[in-house]
Amino acid sequence: MDEMKIEQRHSPAGPDTVELKVSGCLTVAEAAGFRDGLLAALEQGADIAVDLTAVTEVDLAGLQLLCAAHGSAQAAGKRFWIEDGDNEVLKKMTAEAGFQRHAGCGRDKTSSCIWVIGE
Repeated sequence: MDEMKIEQRHSPAGPDTVELKVSGCLTVAEAAGFRDGLLAALEQGADIAVDLTAVTEVDLAGLQLLCAAHGSAQAAGKRFWIEDGDNEVLKKMTAEAGFQRHAGCGRDKTSSCIWVIGE
């Protein structure tokens, strides 16, 4: 099991975009640290990009935190997205947990659901 690491930096996407690069395990054991990282990014950036390309394990707690952060960003008028780099671990877990969608949920007022997959 790889320890989760979060690196926060300003993104090349723009000066007001905070990028969180997450690596290692994104599981319930790391939930408190991940939550703190997400909250810090939401406070600092107008937009938040979460890079999950180096995540080696993810569970339902990690997926729920991402979903909650997306909702918080929407409520604050901020954009929030994930970059997965076709991470197979993330794809498998989102499919198994039923997170993959063809349209956003009822709370997705900006049509920016992070779980919508292409056709």
